[in-house]
Amino acid sequence: MQAKDIMTTSVVSIRPTVSVRHAVAVMMQANVSGLPVVDDGSRVCGMLTEGDLLLRREIRASTRSSRAGEIISEIDLERYICTNGWSVADVMSPDVIVASPDSEVSDIAESLQAHRIKRLPIVEDGRLVGIVSRRDILGIILDAPMTALPREDESVRMAVRTRLRSDLGLTSQKVQVTVKDGQVTLDGQVESELKRRAIRILVESLGAGGYRDRLRVAPALEL
Repeated sequence: MQAKDIMTTSVVSIRPTVSVRHAVAVMMQANVSGLPVVDDGSRVCGMLTEGDLLLRREIRASTRSSRAGEIISEIDLERYICTNGWSVADVMSPDVIVASPDSEVSDIAESLQAHRIKRLPIVEDGRLVGIVSRRDILGIILDAPMTALPREDESVRMAVRTRLRSDLGLTSQKVQVTVKDGQVTLDGQVESELKRRAIRILVESLGAGGYRDRLRVAPALEL
């Protein structure tokens, strides 16, 4: 699935020259927590989010005392600009991660998590054409079809064995699978409780009629 399949195309954006107060009003009216910042040619030049506004002077009292001749660091100056700046350009994050309409949704999801951001502008020929948010991606979970296992016990057994091998690298020598009346029973020995849990998750995700866990966890080796 690609960005163009799930992106929101009616994107609420803002110009870098408008006031922070106006941008906040737009965010609240549109019920969004972030706005792409675009220039007159609809090219993305920044991103303004709720997080960028949490240090505003309207919210936080200054913690610095005014002492004449005090040396102010670069970090202090940047924070001062973000805290006191009038325009969106002063507050926005200029380094924006973007994607194209043909970008894979899985890649976008990884970018959102890795950079701890909530949305990604979608651009084509340099211009904003959409946006993909975490909520858009979560919708895929609801729309995903449920896994349908075959009804025959032997077919269920083969399906479970195949997934154990492909997902967790477990062969039939390590974990034995039996199925009776749709209920899956696993015997064998695994290295940890975590792997045992992963096996349970795998079987449950297949939608089996029941699961009986007879796996043993290997005792830790003493050094």
